[in-house]
Amino acid sequence: MTDVLGLLALALAAAGLIALGWWLLVATEGVYLGRRVVVALYDLFAPRYDCVKNYYREYEQMYLADPIMRAIAPHRSPLVLDVATGTGRLPLALMRHPDFQGRVIGLDLSRQMLKFAARNLSVYDERVTFIWGPAERLPFDDDAFDVVTCLEALEFMTRPEVVLRECVRVLRPGGLLLVTQRINTRLMPGKTWTSGQFQALLEACGVVDGRVQIWQVDYRKVWGRKAGDAPAVGARPPAEVIRCPGCAGRGLRPDGKRWRCDGCGMLVPVGSDGVLELAPLCD
Repeated sequence: MTDVLGLLALALAAAGLIALGWWLLVATEGVYLGRRVVVALYDLFAPRYDCVKNYYREYEQMYLADPIMRAIAPHRSPLVLDVATGTGRLPLALMRHPDFQGRVIGLDLSRQMLKFAARNLSVYDERVTFIWGPAERLPFDDDAFDVVTCLEALEFMTRPEVVLRECVRVLRPGGLLLVTQRINTRLMPGKTWTSGQFQALLEACGVVDGRVQIWQVDYRKVWGRKAGDAPAVGARPPAEVIRCPGCAGRGLRPDGKRWRCDGCGMLVPVGSDGVLELAPLCD
């Protein structure tokens, strides 16, 4: 009997450890273990990400690209920033939209996800730029973008409030913000917000005209605009809005297979896939 009870206890302990590992590494994508673990998991998962997500082109246009284009009409040539772009879901949806004539910059801290993003959008490489860098310190001018998006990502950030403030900082007054609020909160205590909390956070960051839209089982879309009004930025080249991670000046310029800062001389490498690799310079 003692041996049976001992085996049962071991089996329960093993099951508990497996359940804990599943919760820490799969259900919550490593967020309770720190940013490095989150990034490592996304790097590991990148080759299978698109197959698992299996986004439908028609749905992406219906629920992402079409609403964005309606919200910014009649403007068709915005400069768009997609924070935590992953494999380029949002940039791809916009590029496929028949009325979109703008440019998109996608930023992510998972280098492997960006590898697949660059591959997914290779035919649009003159209008899409991918940057490997942190969302907590966006390397862009204030008021630089007409549209800023961040989908299904804030709850996996170490400092989501800082990321949201950065998203609003780089958005021009009157520009469009699209983020998501996780509503399936059972497995992520302390990492999500109620609708009231999220609305208060947006208002504290300077977002007005907030509205919530039902979207998926786990997420709502949350729309808003940055307080104030300013002319559209338009589809200007990335070099006009990207800041140097060394001197924070607007002096980065393409220089062969790298970018060079006119101000401090810092060299920023560009991967063979065209990704601007700021992350190692931002620590």
